[in-house]
Amino acid sequence: MSTAPRVIHAEPTKELFIYMLVRDIPLTRAIVDLIDNSVDGATRLQSNGSYEGLWIKISANKNLFQIEDNCGGITVREAEEYAFKFGRANDAEATPKSIGRFGIGMKRAFFKIGRKFTVESTTLDSRFLVSANVEEWKKKSEWTFEFQDIQENRQYTTEEAGTKILIEELHESVAEDLGLDNFLSQLKQEITIAYSLKIGKGLSISINGEEIAPISLNLRASDKIKVAKFEREYRYFGSLEIDTPVKVSLYAGVSDRNLNEGGWYIFCNERMVLEADQTEITGWGTKTGFPKYHPDFAFFRGYAFFESDDAAYLPWTTTKTGIDYDSPIYKSVKQEINQLTTPVITFLRRMAEEKSRVERGEIEESLLEEAYLQTKAYSVFEADTNTSFEMPEQSEVPPRDRRGNIQYNRPLEEINLVKELLNASTNKEVGEKTFEYYLMNEG
Repeated sequence: MSTAPRVIHAEPTKELFIYMLVRDIPLTRAIVDLIDNSVDGATRLQSNGSYEGLWIKISANKNLFQIEDNCGGITVREAEEYAFKFGRANDAEATPKSIGRFGIGMKRAFFKIGRKFTVESTTLDSRFLVSANVEEWKKKSEWTFEFQDIQENRQYTTEEAGTKILIEELHESVAEDLGLDNFLSQLKQEITIAYSLKIGKGLSISINGEEIAPISLNLRASDKIKVAKFEREYRYFGSLEIDTPVKVSLYAGVSDRNLNEGGWYIFCNERMVLEADQTEITGWGTKTGFPKYHPDFAFFRGYAFFESDDAAYLPWTTTKTGIDYDSPIYKSVKQEINQLTTPVITFLRRMAEEKSRVERGEIEESLLEEAYLQTKAYSVFEADTNTSFEMPEQSEVPPRDRRGNIQYNRPLEEINLVKELLNASTNKEVGEKTFEYYLMNEG
């Protein structure tokens, strides 16, 4: 007689799951994860690279957190089958060039920020409302959320299409942070870094009514100084051939001198993951790269853009705030970064040397500095480019006179007498004046 096997149920408790989900993520990162979802909606709607007319509005204070957008909304089917799942379903339709990759950001942010959340979303033909009290949800055995309202097969306007997320009953530490001006300033800075490229293309992001301004991505160029550019599509991820290639564009050159802004900027699907990097990550101070970052290099700017319809092949970390060094594509691209950077560093070193020679009176002018001062600032995508950094000839340095030392010994009484006759104060001066006298009268 056979009996059914006895099993051990190993499902995680919701308390443990939530604790593990939120414990290592800072509040600013959780908020940026929510913005990622809105930005992906804007990416679906953008036309010819322009995000004009699309907006994301954030309201944050010690009582609530709210994010609202007009970026197309979430369909009822997407909410039912994908959006509220913990993790990205295998059959979930990917947004080309999206930045929301792992499918946990929205739920993690809910749990990180507060005890109650409400999601209301409208598309052109549907609308839904989901609201949940996290403390009550944790007591249930089911891992489900319920719709409070569903409207399908209805017609809505493009102005109505969008998503609004409201989080209330904030955790005490979150309420304290959202009530501080310096925390909100830090959040604005992270948003500026992450979405600067999209903001520059017209996407409006605001916090408490204050619109975020983008970082300028500029390079200086002229007839004599041209920006280096590299482009390639990578169709292999290591030994694996991929259907969605990764397009890489690199730019390297000079810009305005700024010690903190010099370095490499790296973007994945228009999301900045490294700002002004001056470390070994992009080759600074490595044996196979170029010298350590130095004040002479504060003119340097490098921009790297990685794009793919499948974000899984992009070389970013799960937090989207750094580079995955083990990415085979990044390993290959890093060699190209080295090739583009080295000539710019050579130019900046030579320009610094010329300026020093001018100060010492060895040459009258620095041709390299003069050429730099004649450049104009251009957007990185509009600057005149070449396959390698192009720079002018440097100033000629006149050959130095060949010199030698003359030494001789004489009694101190004689030396002191000659000092008085020549009105000299040191032995060296005696030697120089007696040599000059002999050269003038006997030479």
